[in-house]
Amino acid sequence: MYNHSMIDKEPRKRDPRKRLSIVFLILGIVFLAVGISTDQTAFTWIAIAYVLIALLLGGRWLRPRK
Repeated sequence: MYNHSMIDKEPRKRDPRKRLSIVFLILGIVFLAVGISTDQTAFTWIAIAYVLIALLLGGRWLRPRK
């Protein structure tokens, strides 16, 4: 059974850094696929940069332990 105290009054807001991390990760995968399919290293380097940015923005391994 549910009661009114179990329901959140306000929906949780996502951290904008996590949202940016997901965007950069998807862009990195897309650029990697384009770089592999066209055999151009510039796209591969861009993909590596985007994946690193995604790790820096949303990686839990960079945050200090609580």
